Amino acid sequence: MASPRPYGCRCGRRGHDQGFDRRRRAPARRRLQRMLAAHEDVDLLAGCGSPATAIAALHRHRPDLVFLDIQLPEGDGFGILDAIWGRHDPAVVFVTAYSEHAVRAFEVDAVDYLLKPYSRDRLDLALDRVRDRLARRTAAPALNRLPVEIGGRIRLLDLDSIDYIRAEDGYLRIRAGTRSHLVRGTLAKLQERLGSAEFLRIHRSVIVRIDRIRELEILGHGEMRLTLCSGDTVISGRAYREQVRAALGLPT
Repeated sequence: MASPRPYGCRCGRRGHDQGFDRRRRAPARRRLQRMLAAHEDVDLLAGCGSPATAIAALHRHRPDLVFLDIQLPEGDGFGILDAIWGRHDPAVVFVTAYSEHAVRAFEVDAVDYLLKPYSRDRLDLALDRVRDRLARRTAAPALNRLPVEIGGRIRLLDLDSIDYIRAEDGYLRIRAGTRSHLVRGTLAKLQERLGSAEFLRIHRSVIVRIDRIRELEILGHGEMRLTLCSGDTVISGRAYREQVRAALGLPT
Protein backbone atom coordinates (compact mmCIF):
# COMPACT_ATOMS: atom_id res chain seq x y z
CA MET A 1 0.00 0.00 0.00
CA ALA A 2 1.25 3.47 -0.86
CA SER A 3 2.15 5.32 2.29
CA PRO A 4 0.19 8.55 2.63
CA ARG A 5 2.44 11.36 3.82
CA PRO A 6 0.06 13.85 5.42
CA TYR A 7 0.99 17.48 5.46
CA GLY A 8 -0.61 19.12 8.52
CA CYS A 9 -1.76 22.56 7.49
CA ARG A 10 -3.90 23.80 10.35
CA CYS A 11 -4.63 27.50 10.37
CA GLY A 12 -6.96 29.76 12.32
CA ARG A 13 -10.35 30.98 11.17
CA ARG A 14 -11.46 34.56 10.66
CA GLY A 15 -13.14 35.96 13.69
CA HIS A 16 -13.55 38.98 15.90
CA ASP A 17 -10.59 38.06 18.08
CA GLN A 18 -7.63 37.08 15.92
CA GLY A 19 -5.33 36.82 18.93
CA PHE A 20 -7.54 34.25 20.60
CA ASP A 21 -7.89 32.44 17.26
CA ARG A 22 -4.10 32.16 16.87
CA ARG A 23 -3.70 30.83 20.42
CA ARG A 24 -6.31 28.19 19.69
CA ARG A 25 -4.73 26.98 16.43
CA ALA A 26 -1.53 25.50 17.86
CA PRO A 27 -3.26 23.07 20.30
CA ALA A 28 -5.62 21.96 17.50
CA ARG A 29 -2.65 21.31 15.22
CA ARG A 30 -0.81 19.36 17.92
CA ARG A 31 -3.93 17.27 18.56
CA LEU A 32 -4.12 16.31 14.89
CA GLN A 33 -0.41 15.47 14.86
CA ARG A 34 -0.80 13.21 17.91
CA MET A 35 -3.71 11.38 16.29
CA LEU A 36 -1.80 10.92 13.03
CA ALA A 37 1.24 9.58 14.91
CA ALA A 38 -0.75 6.43 15.75
CA HIS A 39 -0.63 5.40 12.08
CA GLU A 40 2.61 3.67 11.09
CA ASP A 41 2.17 4.47 7.40
CA VAL A 42 1.87 8.20 8.04
CA ASP A 43 4.91 10.43 7.91
CA LEU A 44 4.14 13.99 9.04
CA LEU A 45 6.22 16.40 6.95
CA ALA A 46 5.16 19.85 8.16
CA GLY A 47 2.57 21.91 10.01
CA CYS A 48 1.99 25.48 8.86
CA GLY A 49 0.39 28.57 10.35
CA SER A 50 -0.35 30.60 7.21
CA PRO A 51 -1.26 30.09 3.54
CA ALA A 52 2.11 31.46 2.38
CA THR A 53 4.15 29.01 4.45
CA ALA A 54 1.80 26.18 3.48
CA ILE A 55 2.23 26.84 -0.25
CA ALA A 56 6.01 27.02 0.10
CA ALA A 57 6.13 23.77 2.07
CA LEU A 58 3.81 22.00 -0.38
CA HIS A 59 6.11 22.88 -3.26
CA ARG A 60 9.14 21.76 -1.24
CA HIS A 61 7.80 18.45 0.17
CA ARG A 62 5.23 17.42 -2.49
CA PRO A 63 3.21 15.25 -0.05
CA ASP A 64 0.64 12.64 -1.00
CA LEU A 65 -1.93 14.19 1.37
CA VAL A 66 -2.70 17.62 2.79
CA PHE A 67 -5.03 18.60 5.63
CA LEU A 68 -6.53 22.08 5.15
CA ASP A 69 -8.80 24.39 7.08
CA ILE A 70 -11.23 26.53 5.08
CA GLN A 71 -11.22 30.06 6.50
CA LEU A 72 -7.77 31.41 7.26
CA PRO A 73 -6.53 34.81 8.48
CA GLU A 74 -4.75 35.66 5.22
CA GLY A 75 -6.86 33.67 2.74
CA ASP A 76 -8.59 30.30 2.56
CA GLY A 77 -7.83 26.66 1.91
CA PHE A 78 -9.20 26.83 -1.63
CA GLY A 79 -6.68 29.56 -2.44
CA ILE A 80 -3.87 27.25 -1.35
CA LEU A 81 -5.12 24.59 -3.77
CA ASP A 82 -5.35 27.16 -6.58
CA ALA A 83 -1.69 28.02 -6.00
CA ILE A 84 -0.43 24.43 -6.35
CA TRP A 85 -2.80 22.80 -8.84
CA GLY A 86 -1.18 21.89 -12.11
CA ARG A 87 2.18 21.41 -10.44
CA HIS A 88 1.14 19.05 -7.68
CA ASP A 89 -2.22 17.41 -6.93
CA PRO A 90 -2.19 15.81 -3.47
CA ALA A 91 -5.18 14.12 -1.90
CA VAL A 92 -7.02 16.71 0.23
CA VAL A 93 -8.89 16.38 3.52
CA PHE A 94 -10.56 19.53 4.81
CA VAL A 95 -10.73 19.99 8.58
CA THR A 96 -13.02 22.84 9.58
CA ALA A 97 -15.86 24.03 11.80
CA TYR A 98 -17.86 25.31 8.80
CA SER A 99 -20.29 22.84 7.20
CA GLU A 100 -21.45 25.27 4.50
CA HIS A 101 -18.31 24.75 2.39
CA ALA A 102 -18.73 20.98 1.99
CA VAL A 103 -20.25 21.13 -1.50
CA ARG A 104 -17.42 23.26 -2.84
CA ALA A 105 -14.87 21.00 -1.14
CA PHE A 106 -16.13 17.94 -3.00
CA GLU A 107 -16.32 19.93 -6.25
CA VAL A 108 -12.53 20.26 -6.00
CA ASP A 109 -12.39 16.49 -5.38
CA ALA A 110 -11.59 16.47 -1.67
CA VAL A 111 -11.28 12.97 -0.27
CA ASP A 112 -13.08 13.87 2.96
CA TYR A 113 -14.47 16.76 4.99
CA LEU A 114 -13.97 16.61 8.76
CA LEU A 115 -16.15 18.83 10.91
CA LYS A 116 -14.65 19.90 14.22
CA PRO A 117 -14.74 18.52 16.81
CA TYR A 118 -13.96 15.19 15.17
CA SER A 119 -13.18 11.89 16.89
CA ARG A 120 -10.22 9.57 16.43
CA ASP A 121 -12.51 7.07 14.71
CA ARG A 122 -13.67 9.74 12.24
CA LEU A 123 -10.07 10.64 11.41
CA ASP A 124 -9.25 6.95 10.96
CA LEU A 125 -12.11 6.68 8.47
CA ALA A 126 -10.76 9.68 6.52
CA LEU A 127 -7.31 8.07 6.34
CA ASP A 128 -8.85 4.81 5.08
CA ARG A 129 -10.48 6.80 2.29
CA VAL A 130 -7.16 8.44 1.48
CA ARG A 131 -5.42 5.04 1.29
CA ASP A 132 -8.11 3.83 -1.08
CA ARG A 133 -7.75 6.93 -3.27
CA LEU A 134 -3.96 6.60 -3.46
CA ALA A 135 -4.18 2.89 -4.26
CA ARG A 136 -6.64 3.55 -7.08
CA ARG A 137 -4.35 6.23 -8.52
CA THR A 138 -1.61 3.68 -9.06
CA ALA A 139 -3.84 0.75 -10.04
CA ALA A 140 -6.30 2.30 -12.51
CA PRO A 141 -5.53 1.29 -16.12
CA ALA A 142 -5.26 3.98 -18.77
CA LEU A 143 -8.37 4.60 -20.83
CA ASN A 144 -8.50 3.94 -24.56
CA ARG A 145 -12.12 5.01 -24.98
CA LEU A 146 -14.50 6.97 -22.76
CA PRO A 147 -18.03 5.60 -22.12
CA VAL A 148 -20.82 8.19 -22.50
CA GLU A 149 -24.57 7.65 -22.28
CA ILE A 150 -26.59 8.77 -25.33
CA GLY A 151 -30.34 8.14 -25.45
CA GLY A 152 -30.25 5.23 -23.05
CA ARG A 153 -27.27 3.59 -24.76
CA ILE A 154 -23.60 3.63 -23.85
CA ARG A 155 -21.31 4.87 -26.61
CA LEU A 156 -17.55 4.37 -26.37
CA LEU A 157 -16.01 7.69 -27.38
CA ASP A 158 -12.56 7.55 -28.95
CA LEU A 159 -10.17 9.73 -26.99
CA ASP A 160 -8.68 11.20 -30.15
CA SER A 161 -12.08 12.75 -30.98
CA ILE A 162 -12.15 14.82 -27.76
CA ASP A 163 -11.31 18.53 -27.91
CA TYR A 164 -11.59 19.38 -24.21
CA ILE A 165 -13.31 18.41 -20.97
CA ARG A 166 -14.77 20.90 -18.50
CA ALA A 167 -15.98 20.27 -14.93
CA GLU A 168 -19.55 21.47 -14.30
CA ASP A 169 -21.12 21.04 -10.84
CA GLY A 170 -20.22 17.39 -10.26
CA TYR A 171 -20.40 16.49 -13.96
CA LEU A 172 -17.97 16.57 -16.86
CA ARG A 173 -18.81 18.34 -20.13
CA ILE A 174 -16.98 16.52 -22.94
CA ARG A 175 -16.62 18.47 -26.16
CA ALA A 176 -15.91 16.38 -29.25
CA GLY A 177 -16.23 18.30 -32.51
CA THR A 178 -19.79 19.56 -32.82
CA ARG A 179 -21.03 17.18 -30.12
CA SER A 180 -21.19 17.77 -26.39
CA HIS A 181 -21.66 15.01 -23.79
CA LEU A 182 -22.38 15.30 -20.06
CA VAL A 183 -21.17 12.50 -17.80
CA ARG A 184 -20.96 12.15 -14.05
CA GLY A 185 -17.50 12.31 -12.50
CA THR A 186 -14.64 14.53 -11.41
CA LEU A 187 -11.81 15.95 -13.45
CA ALA A 188 -9.13 14.69 -11.06
CA LYS A 189 -10.27 11.08 -11.32
CA LEU A 190 -10.53 11.21 -15.10
CA GLN A 191 -7.12 12.87 -15.43
CA GLU A 192 -5.53 9.94 -13.60
CA ARG A 193 -6.60 7.64 -16.46
CA LEU A 194 -5.97 9.89 -19.46
CA GLY A 195 -2.64 9.83 -21.23
CA SER A 196 -0.46 12.67 -19.98
CA ALA A 197 1.20 12.86 -23.40
CA GLU A 198 -2.13 13.55 -25.12
CA PHE A 199 -4.11 15.55 -22.57
CA LEU A 200 -3.13 18.62 -20.58
CA ARG A 201 -4.80 20.15 -17.54
CA ILE A 202 -4.78 23.92 -18.13
CA HIS A 203 -7.14 24.97 -15.33
CA ARG A 204 -8.52 23.34 -12.26
CA SER A 205 -11.77 22.81 -14.22
CA VAL A 206 -10.47 22.19 -17.79
CA ILE A 207 -8.44 19.50 -19.59
CA VAL A 208 -7.61 19.87 -23.30
CA ARG A 209 -6.24 17.48 -25.88
CA ILE A 210 -2.83 18.93 -26.74
CA ASP A 211 -2.98 18.31 -30.48
CA ARG A 212 -6.27 20.26 -30.64
CA ILE A 213 -4.58 23.52 -29.62
CA ARG A 214 -4.20 25.72 -32.71
CA GLU A 215 -2.98 29.02 -31.25
CA LEU A 216 -2.67 30.87 -27.98
CA GLU A 217 -2.84 34.44 -26.77
CA ILE A 218 -0.93 35.63 -23.71
CA LEU A 219 -3.24 37.41 -21.30
CA GLY A 220 -2.50 39.24 -18.07
CA HIS A 221 -1.75 37.67 -14.67
CA GLY A 222 -0.21 34.52 -16.19
CA GLU A 223 -3.35 33.41 -18.03
CA MET A 224 -3.54 32.31 -21.69
CA ARG A 225 -6.40 32.05 -24.17
CA LEU A 226 -6.13 28.83 -26.16
CA THR A 227 -7.94 28.52 -29.48
CA LEU A 228 -8.68 24.94 -30.51
CA CYS A 229 -9.04 23.44 -33.99
CA SER A 230 -12.82 23.41 -33.45
CA GLY A 231 -12.78 27.20 -32.98
CA ASP A 232 -13.63 26.91 -29.28
CA THR A 233 -11.54 28.93 -26.84
CA VAL A 234 -10.55 28.08 -23.27
CA ILE A 235 -8.65 30.11 -20.68
CA SER A 236 -5.77 28.59 -18.73
CA GLY A 237 -5.37 29.21 -15.01
CA ARG A 238 -2.31 31.13 -13.84
CA ALA A 239 -1.25 28.23 -11.59
CA TYR A 240 -0.89 26.12 -14.76
CA ARG A 241 1.20 28.66 -16.70
CA GLU A 242 4.52 26.78 -16.60
CA GLN A 243 2.90 23.43 -17.30
CA VAL A 244 1.08 24.78 -20.39
CA ARG A 245 4.18 26.51 -21.75
CA ALA A 246 6.31 23.41 -21.28
CA ALA A 247 3.73 21.15 -23.00
CA LEU A 248 3.60 23.50 -26.00
CA GLY A 249 7.37 23.88 -26.26
CA LEU A 250 7.40 27.52 -25.14
CA PRO A 251 10.18 28.97 -22.95
CA THR A 252 9.24 28.91 -19.24
